[in-house]
Parts: sequence; structure tokens; C-alpha cells
Amino acid sequence: MTAIESRLHALLKTGHAVVNARYDTTEPYAVTFGFPGAEWVISRELLAEALHCGQAGIGDVRVTAPGDLITVGLSTPEGSGWVVFRRDDLAELVAATFDAVRPGTESAAIDWSQA
Repeated sequence: MTAIESRLHALLKTGHAVVNARYDTTEPYAVTFGFPGAEWVISRELLAEALHCGQAGIGDVRVTAPGDLITVGLSTPEGSGWVVFRRDDLAELVAATFDAVRPGTESAAIDWSQA
């Protein structure tokens, strides 16, 4: 098992914060973000698509990346919010996850006997 942990500086509706990001190769499809008071699991493919195309996602998670900043919009039946990251910080995190588990090989990284 390999885990990648990163502390990302972010802007929330309530002000500046440090968000803990964690990628675990035993769950190779997702990145977990620890926000003050909440945790969200977001597809690394969705993050990569937004970095490449400028936007990605529908429904509960929408990511826009038009320039140096990335905005992640999050919504639940209880409410919605957003977080803004520096593009370079998020790109570095996504690249590290791709180094740990190459895209297209995620299924081989899963221990199916434990699933």
C-alpha cells in the first residue's frame, strides 16, 4: 500500500484554509479531501479531466479550471459550497497519483480478495 498525502492551501467561503488531500493506492480511483468539518471523495479522473479540458463533472461535484485557479463546486441535499485551489498544487497532486498508479491500471491495484 502506498499513500500520498498533501496539504493544499485553499480558499473556502469562510476564508483561507489548509485542506488535507489523501490518495491511497488501495482505492486507486479517488482522492479524499479533508475540509474543516467534512470529507469528500472525488474521482482523480474528474480532477485530471478538469485540468486538461478546463471543466469536468455534473451533479454533486463540478470542477472548473480556466486558468491558475481551480474551483471545485460541491453540493448535497443539505447545501452546497465551493473550494478554490491553486492549479499547480492540484496538478502536482494528480501527477503524483498517476505515478503511483498509472491511468488504466487501477483495477490491477485493487486487492479484489478484500473487496
